[in-house]
Amino acid sequence: MGQLIAEFQTPLDFLERHIPATAYPAGVKDGDKGINRYAPKSSDYPNLIIPEHIFDNDNNVIVPGYYQVKLSEDRQMLMLIQSETLVATFPVFKVEEDREQEATPQPMDNKSQRKFDRDKKKKAKENEKLIKEGRISAEPEIYANATIEYEKVGDYYLVKYERGRIKAWGTIKN
Repeated sequence: MGQLIAEFQTPLDFLERHIPATAYPAGVKDGDKGINRYAPKSSDYPNLIIPEHIFDNDNNVIVPGYYQVKLSEDRQMLMLIQSETLVATFPVFKVEEDREQEATPQPMDNKSQRKFDRDKKKKAKENEKLIKEGRISAEPEIYANATIEYEKVGDYYLVKYERGRIKAWGTIKN
């Protein structure tokens, strides 16, 4: 035994060579880290990148940057928000709501209904486990997109907003 340890400086060197490395040396898994588990929920409003300065007739300016676009509750205005600060509001001229996604469920026979219920419970159990591990979010993701383009003919910026089933178009007059 004395000869075996002699080729290593310390008993710890001996152990490090002969014990296999673990996937999580600190004992903390990726989903258990505080940054994943306790991070504030990110907004599900669409992000808009404005590449150049936008001026209006009163010499107010929207500087280039990253903004969140939010539709007002009455669906009459679009709001540009940066760092939770309202930067600008502008009118909406068209709003559409996609009603096709509200499909009514078709009636099933008893066998199909039981299989559907069993699969639903199984999926709920799997999701609960993944949420507990921090690998997926408890809230479902909502599709969100916003774009801006300049229209030379009317000298205005057209902002297209999509979030879930709602689409809206607004203008920023130059």
